[in-house]
Amino acid sequence: MCIGIPGKIIEIKGSRAKIEQGEHFHWVDISSLEERVKKGDYLLTYQKAAVNKISAKEAKEVLELMDGAGNTGVKGAD
Repeated sequence: MCIGIPGKIIEIKGSRAKIEQGEHFHWVDISSLEERVKKGDYLLTYQKAAVNKISAKEAKEVLELMDGAGNTGVKGAD
C-alpha cells in the first residue's frame, strides 16, 4: 500500500520545495502541481514528489490518523 504523507513547505527553490515532516526535512519536486504553492502551505507527498496541495486541517487529520495507526513518527500540523 502507498501512503502520501503531508509536509509543510519551509522553502521553495525553482521547481523544488523543502518540506518539514515532523523532525525530518526533505526536498520534493513541485513541478507537476497545477496550483501555486508558497511557504507555509501543506503538500501531500509521495517519495520525492508533491502530489497535491492540501489545507492545514487536512494535513492535521491525516497525521492524526497515521499516528493513531502507528504508521509514522511524523507528528503534528499547525
